[in-house]
Amino acid sequence: MERTLAEIGDEDGGTLFKGLLARTETPSLAHFVRGMDRGAAQAAFSGFLADQNLTPQQIRFVELIIDQLTARGVIEASALYEPPFINLHTGGPDVLFSGKETVIDDIFQALREVQSNLDEQVA
Repeated sequence: MERTLAEIGDEDGGTLFKGLLARTETPSLAHFVRGMDRGAAQAAFSGFLADQNLTPQQIRFVELIIDQLTARGVIEASALYEPPFINLHTGGPDVLFSGKETVIDDIFQALREVQSNLDEQVA
C-alpha cells in the first residue's frame, strides 16, 4: 500500500507520502491507517478517568490523550507539552498535575505501554 501511494505521486510520491506522515504526526502508514480503537484507548486510561481526585481540567487532559490516540494511534510523550495539551495549561502536564506527580508519571507509563502494544500489533 505504501508503494502504491508513492507511485500515485509519480516522482514526488515519496516526498508526498513522507509529508502526509509528518502532517499527521504518525510514524508509519500502519499507524496512519489503523489509529487506535477508541474503546481500547479509553480502557488504557480508564483508571485516570475514574480518579475522583483529578480536577475537570486534568480529566480533560486525559480525554485529549484518548482523542489523539484514536486519531493517530500513537503519541510521543513530548507532544503532551504542545497544543492541544498546553491549551489546558501553558505550563504543560507537570504544572497541570502539580502535587500529583505520580499521576503524571503513570500517564507517561500508560503511553509507553500503549506504544509498545501498538508496535507489537503492527510488526
